[in-house]
Amino acid sequence: MMKTLLLGLSDTLARALSACLRPARSLIPVLCRLWRLALLRSAVEGRVPVTTQFDGPIRIAGRPKITLGQHCRLGREVFFESGGQGRIVLDNNVRLNAGVVVVAHAEVKIESDVLVGEYVSIRDADHAIQPDQLIRFQDHVANPVSIGRGAWIGRGAAILKGVHIGAGAVIGANSVVTSDIPENAIAVGVPARVLRYRDGSLPSP
Repeated sequence: MMKTLLLGLSDTLARALSACLRPARSLIPVLCRLWRLALLRSAVEGRVPVTTQFDGPIRIAGRPKITLGQHCRLGREVFFESGGQGRIVLDNNVRLNAGVVVVAHAEVKIESDVLVGEYVSIRDADHAIQPDQLIRFQDHVANPVSIGRGAWIGRGAAILKGVHIGAGAVIGANSVVTSDIPENAIAVGVPARVLRYRDGSLPSP
């Protein structure tokens, strides 16, 4: 009888304690987001709005120059770096999924509503490769990268220096983009080539 009473009491206390802690548990994601927001703001030069969302920790090198628009979402282990006067600009509602790498020595600009899949690399510079010096001692050769509004970059793609990807374009997974891609084109391969357009039309021969 006493054991049954104690078990019932313990169960009642456990439910009461759980009910008390429920509001605190709901605050944990909010506090984590605010903490990551504060860390990113303190670590970069530029603007990081309070509407920025985080799926996990962000990695940076140095003190990159970054400007984010409203309601951007950054996946776990997204990596940012800028060198020299390079800067990274994300417009509104940009989604960078887990493991995306963005490095700017000139400018990387990603316009509004762009989706970037996991482990995509976006870099606007290469090392110089003059033959009379070790590559690791040579400066970067930079040329800006831009990705137009509403484009979708598939998982594992690499976007190289000097490339413009047009609005609404789709880049297939694991593609390597070495030249401009037109608006609404679907491009795949290494190097990426236009397969067709989103309206079903084919590229000119």
